Amino acid sequence: MECTIEIRPHDRERGSAEMPEKLLASLRIPNGGHFALRFGGKTVDVKVKAAAGEDAILLLSREYFGSLMLPDPPTRMKAIFHEGMLHLGPVIAVLTETGKNGPSENIQAFSEELHRFVEKEGGCLYVAGLNASPGTGYRFTGTSWLKGNVPAPDIVYNRLHARQTEKSRLFQQKTADWKEKGIDVFNSNYLTKWEVYECLKANPLLQAFLPATFRYEASLLSEKLDEFGELYVKPENGSQGRGIIRLAKMKSGFLLEHNLKEDGVPIILQNMDEAAMKAEALIGRRPYMIQQGIPLVSPGGRKTDFRFLAFKSGAADWHIISAVARIAAESAMVSNLSQGGLAVKPLPLLLSNFGNKKGTFVWGLMHELAAAAAKTIDANADGHFAELGIDIGADRNGKPWIIEANIKPSKSAFGPARGIRPSVKALYHYCLFLWTERRTSHAG
Repeated sequence: MECTIEIRPHDRERGSAEMPEKLLASLRIPNGGHFALRFGGKTVDVKVKAAAGEDAILLLSREYFGSLMLPDPPTRMKAIFHEGMLHLGPVIAVLTETGKNGPSENIQAFSEELHRFVEKEGGCLYVAGLNASPGTGYRFTGTSWLKGNVPAPDIVYNRLHARQTEKSRLFQQKTADWKEKGIDVFNSNYLTKWEVYECLKANPLLQAFLPATFRYEASLLSEKLDEFGELYVKPENGSQGRGIIRLAKMKSGFLLEHNLKEDGVPIILQNMDEAAMKAEALIGRRPYMIQQGIPLVSPGGRKTDFRFLAFKSGAADWHIISAVARIAAESAMVSNLSQGGLAVKPLPLLLSNFGNKKGTFVWGLMHELAAAAAKTIDANADGHFAELGIDIGADRNGKPWIIEANIKPSKSAFGPARGIRPSVKALYHYCLFLWTERRTSHAG
């Protein structure tokens, strides 16, 4: 049985613990006996006796706070008593880029919000960089992040932002070590855009909603541009809408625009071969893919798509927990917020374009496709994933198209909001699921 308890220090008998009879009974711990107490990878032997009161409070000898590296008292933890051992946790480590003041700016607000929610619900959270010394990390004090000693994690949430970092020997060594110790690591690795497409294509029900997509070959550009009239040529390892080339047929020639360089202004080329050669020069030797351009809904001529945030809630269940419409900056070819896009409420935008009945139908179908896409990627990809950003566009007839999916979706698109954002709650509850499963399955 899992419950939430508050842990406080006491100065009475060393090596002892006290808790109310009601809590002892609910956890099925015998009064007056010994049990193993485990937190953050360490285990101590504790003698327990019943205490007065009915609140869910564990009084623990002060020396254990130091040896177990429990957060400053009082602190709230989830507790499970299983096979003679009382497990406290979960201990969640956010693996990300850090500086002298804690997590990097692009994840700092989210990490602070996550800390507050973990502290309220029960558990321990800290942030650590890949190069951190073993057993060190940043804890949030309520006003700032302080570096110090931290317990071993039960769960590692990978929010490293550089794909190259995940290819490093240090990352490979650390993740192998965590797995050997039974520590769950999720969002375990980036997937390329091509790998994501291959996963999605494996589901026959999704194939009709995928733009035609091809591994880049220079010889294909002219053929596919002639076939579709518009192409997006994307880097397989790209993110945040960077490195994209757009090619489109025009009455007076062929339009090429890109955001690889600052001088990526749209240019008109006289013939298809010239456009293909220009694109090939921009691409160089990097792995790219070709995607059919879809005439998406574009209010005021500004390209628009919809970002759905999907989160895992159990062994295989995925749910859509939030969504935004992203409207591209004026004259921009992508809608990413990092490229100047604007986030707005999605349903009103669909209703204004398609009317109430059709707009509501399109909205529901998008939800279903986003959830199915998340489950399909999870089932077919190599790695442990728990959150996905699914990008879906609607064409002018209202048909949804799955544009792409992101393994580590940006946090800026969904918050901050009033109170605790849904992604924070979903992340915590998935960590709690992992922790509970391992504590009760002889693996913890």
